Amino acid sequence: VSFIGDTHPSFNGSVVKAVASGLRTYPKIVAAFGARTEQPGDDMEYAAFREHMQDLFQPRLISVTRCAANAVELVIHAPMAAKRFRPGQIYRLQNYERLAPVVAGTRLQTETLAITGSKVDPHQGTVTLIVLERGASSRLAAIFRPGEPIALMGPSGTAAHVPHNQTLLIVADRIGATGVRALGPALRAAGNKLLFFISFRNPGEVFCRDEFEQCCDEIVWVCLDGEIKPGRVQDRSYTGDVRDALKAYANGKLGGAFRFEDLDRLYFMGGGCLVQRLRDLKHNELKDKFAKNPPATGSVYGSMQCMLKGVCSQCLQWQVDPATGKRTKAVFACSWQDQPLDMPDYDSLQERLAQNRLSEHLSNLWLEHLFATNKIARV
Repeated sequence: VSFIGDTHPSFNGSVVKAVASGLRTYPKIVAAFGARTEQPGDDMEYAAFREHMQDLFQPRLISVTRCAANAVELVIHAPMAAKRFRPGQIYRLQNYERLAPVVAGTRLQTETLAITGSKVDPHQGTVTLIVLERGASSRLAAIFRPGEPIALMGPSGTAAHVPHNQTLLIVADRIGATGVRALGPALRAAGNKLLFFISFRNPGEVFCRDEFEQCCDEIVWVCLDGEIKPGRVQDRSYTGDVRDALKAYANGKLGGAFRFEDLDRLYFMGGGCLVQRLRDLKHNELKDKFAKNPPATGSVYGSMQCMLKGVCSQCLQWQVDPATGKRTKAVFACSWQDQPLDMPDYDSLQERLAQNRLSEHLSNLWLEHLFATNKIARV
């Protein structure tokens, strides 16, 4: 067994040392093959090997489709990225600079996007991601084309906890719902009963309705502006804020079959503002309804860049002592993106997410100008 680079104590700590370790080590590795290295190679054998490695390690887009008014679904052939995925984990997505089109002097290259795995098939070697169109980079997913190579790293982050034979509540906005698409079936397969509150701004944002209905015993469709009509008799609809929907359900005003007093575990998945408000709701107005004081997790979708758990520090996130509210330690959100509900410092999370707001706003305006003044094909 040879171990080189950052894993070796003599070469740990920098890229330069890692390169030096490879330079010193490769002659010894070649020597271990002995006389076999002096024999002429088989071109056909190498070609087959190269093609196989390319298939395993070079992700490529299979399809790019619009699944909602502001969401694009990408199906990516990536056998190695699909092989070890577990629900809740994330991927890093980016298009290649050399392949990105240039429009009016602007290269349409995305920044790195952290996206929760939405649907992964290890047997077919495919990873399905839902890109929500929010900023400039995420909106560029609509120009991707089937067949082109794409940069995909992962899976990364921590897998979601999947209990067995429990009664569960998931509350998610459209960001969190992309992960519920993978988590829901895993929870259902483990014998759990699942109540799902899913919140959208308007009916045009809805995606994967059939898949959510297949894995959830009961769904409350919450819409801030408009109404989402349920497709099943046991489901409910609510127009307004998801917190008000939770209070109405807990007080029996929506007529659901679940009782909050019976819930064994809570999953709050979505943007930081939503999770913080749900945490406050759980500890105040709905405190008496959660009689079991069930364990709860909250999403910490911080600003992520490298997603290598400690290199760029863009996702650095403070945790606090739930009893005192004082900061205890900082963690990397890309390595622990769903944390115990009372541990994250959500004010710190909002500050971190806002640090690039100006540049993101300007980039989005410029992209809007490019779309308006140039013929750019989009799904």
